[in-house]
Amino acid sequence: MKMKKPLNPIQTALLIGAEALIRWNHPERGMIAPADFIPKAEETSLIIPIGEWALRTACKQNKKWQDDGFPPITGAVNLSAKQFFQSRLPEVVRKVLNETGLEPKYLEIEITESMTLDVESAISTLIELEKIGVMISIDDFGTGYSSLN
Repeated sequence: MKMKKPLNPIQTALLIGAEALIRWNHPERGMIAPADFIPKAEETSLIIPIGEWALRTACKQNKKWQDDGFPPITGAVNLSAKQFFQSRLPEVVRKVLNETGLEPKYLEIEITESMTLDVESAISTLIELEKIGVMISIDDFGTGYSSLN
């Protein structure tokens, strides 16, 4: 008996996931790159409400696509270090998922490997996010401080 090989998403043009990337379209200065405003947002702690807005918007859009009849996909959202280490992050993620109706399995939280350097804080947050059912990925793995240990 010959086993069928799984279909390759590239061959089928099947979308399996997307990443939400934030951009700022300033009314006077036009498009502003994240590198030009994210550091200032982190410095002033505005990254917390900006990040929550981005998370909510990405989840809302993903759910809308599902409600419009498109096959479910995983939506990835980057978190800043300030967001990741705020004590209420799991609560925020739960609230956004409840408000938008998106199932946790369709949300992927992207963190940077430098966020895992504070192992104690990172572990407890990662465990709480895992309990919710969201996926976690390390963005730009291998470009910073981590090892496979």
